[in-house]
Amino acid sequence: MKKYQLDGFYKHIISWVESFKINDGDGNFSLIREKKKPSLYGICDIIFNLFIANKIDSYLNSHEIETKEGWIKEIQSYQNPKTGWFKDNYFNYKFRSPLTGQWQHATAFAVSALKLLGASPKYRFQFVKKLDTRKKVEEWLRKVPEWGLFFWPGSHRGGGIGAIFATLGKDFYPHDDFFQWYFDWLDKKADPKVGFWRLGWNHKLKKRLTKHELGGAIHYYWIYEFMGRAIPYPKRVIDSTLKLQNDHGLWDDDVPYCIDLDAIFSLLRCQKIVKEYRKEDISQAIIKFLDYTIPCINDEEFLFDRYVSAHKLTGSLGAIAEIYKFMPELFDPSIKFIQSLDISPWI
Repeated sequence: MKKYQLDGFYKHIISWVESFKINDGDGNFSLIREKKKPSLYGICDIIFNLFIANKIDSYLNSHEIETKEGWIKEIQSYQNPKTGWFKDNYFNYKFRSPLTGQWQHATAFAVSALKLLGASPKYRFQFVKKLDTRKKVEEWLRKVPEWGLFFWPGSHRGGGIGAIFATLGKDFYPHDDFFQWYFDWLDKKADPKVGFWRLGWNHKLKKRLTKHELGGAIHYYWIYEFMGRAIPYPKRVIDSTLKLQNDHGLWDDDVPYCIDLDAIFSLLRCQKIVKEYRKEDISQAIIKFLDYTIPCINDEEFLFDRYVSAHKLTGSLGAIAEIYKFMPELFDPSIKFIQSLDISPWI
């Protein structure tokens, strides 16, 4: 059996991380390499990339000025003590606007990065007061997350809030029954024909399935899995996800990134539920993805030229970690990836 290796990636990952470093300050990383501005997303993505690749200790041991404690303080500095929201200090990432869930995504991402470092936010969240009854939760899910044209980025609202509570645990829930109400509503609204949610007016006009339904659904699937709730209509999710794979073995364009994690996670977590259903098709889709992706991230030029955003690589590594979790036999024994989504359901 062919064994996938990551020798090139391991050789260049530290220098790739260093290329996002701003100055000698502890935890000062940019999100976009050429912007050279400290960023909440920058430090969080660097933590995720190193953690998933199991290289945090290697990096810290070779950079004396960088410490986990310094990284924790840097992330915590972005939290508003009055509201609890984390917010980056400049608009630095597309679709991270208040309209489509900037605060929810950033806060869930920060909370997750802190969890990976064994830490938590300094301040509690004031928005919990708005979600302490079934009626409030159902009204919020119906009105606040975007379900139409901006379903993918807009799902940061509904998924982000769920991820924050799931990561922090019961002491932070608005109510003991919050997740029962949350999942009950989502289960009822999932489309039995495709598995994903298709609640927007655009879905009534346009029947063709797109990557946007996958990209939106995953922000809820992560929480379903983390909380031990079965993803609704798993066979249809598998069918829909396989249908969206392109000729490269990816789910968008020619650079592996977050949407590929979304697809791989959907396939493998749903397969866990339905066992043998389309097992061979899923295996072939996984191999097709790896055959394209592994040479890409092993190549120094591709790694530096195509991953100028720290966040883009995070999704790619998360996809490989997901495959490694369920199919470790495909990889060389030197690979020891960690699936961060099993520790906190957000990336």
